[in-house]
Amino acid sequence: MRPHPVLTMAIFYAVVQVGAILLAPIFLPQMGPFPDPNDPVNPLIYIVMILLMTGLLLVLIKIGRQKVLRTLFYVAVFVTLLYVFTPLLLEVELSIAPDSFGWASLIFAIAISAVLLFALVKSGEWYVINMIGLILAVGITAILGMSLGILPVMILLIIMAVYDAIAVYKTKHMVALAEGVVPMRLPVMFVIPNRRDFSMDDLKDKGLTQREGQEREAFFMGVGDTVIPGILAVSASIYLPDTASFLLTANLWVAVGTIIGGLLGYLLLLRYVMRGKPQAGLPFLNGGAILGYLIAYVIVYQSIGLSAIGL
Repeated sequence: MRPHPVLTMAIFYAVVQVGAILLAPIFLPQMGPFPDPNDPVNPLIYIVMILLMTGLLLVLIKIGRQKVLRTLFYVAVFVTLLYVFTPLLLEVELSIAPDSFGWASLIFAIAISAVLLFALVKSGEWYVINMIGLILAVGITAILGMSLGILPVMILLIIMAVYDAIAVYKTKHMVALAEGVVPMRLPVMFVIPNRRDFSMDDLKDKGLTQREGQEREAFFMGVGDTVIPGILAVSASIYLPDTASFLLTANLWVAVGTIIGGLLGYLLLLRYVMRGKPQAGLPFLNGGAILGYLIAYVIVYQSIGLSAIGL
């Protein structure tokens, strides 16, 4: 018996964030994109990059340059996969041969990344998209979480929630982007089928939006909807004091509280998703994650103040 698509999406959300928390300590500090994790300018740089990339993708879709768009995505996917697998395999290699130079891990990382990219290009079915999307989401969440302190993450989550709401409800360009990219079989959204014989080919004619009286083909959740709130959970696990607590250290309990808060925001989001129209996920997910973080922080550290935001 298959789990309900709604439960599957919740599992994806939790798996990405727990996986990122476990993965982040393996990454070397210099692998992060920002040299100073507490610089409040960092999230603004990230926002500018998102706006520029979104604009480029929309232009390519509008002028019918799907091949160029696919190529850009394939390159980005391959580089990100390489970025994720290399430190993991390097850990394994060094545990076996401490004096090795890391060439074996690099070669294996290239091979695994190439195989996954080949599967995406040749098949592009929903299960391939989901598998690669999970790997990318875990890696990106871990990298950004370890390179952004608590305050920059808070700023990022608030700005992204506002941007997502505007992009979905006002300008609607995020809906247009999803409609243009998902049928191209790129790992930008998790695809959870609502029936056993679902294929990505079904989206060519029916699209993503559920029409009135029509059975929903599949549920969709943006990969970014798991990554953005997950950055706060990873940041909490790394930058908060790891004082002893019940079973887990204090910082990990706050990270768990952040994940739970995001899941509660997800449940609230579902009330609107089930109506069949595209919804902005980040206002609910980010809001829940921030609230869960603050409540867990107060419970675990028995205090509240500027230290709660890393100051």
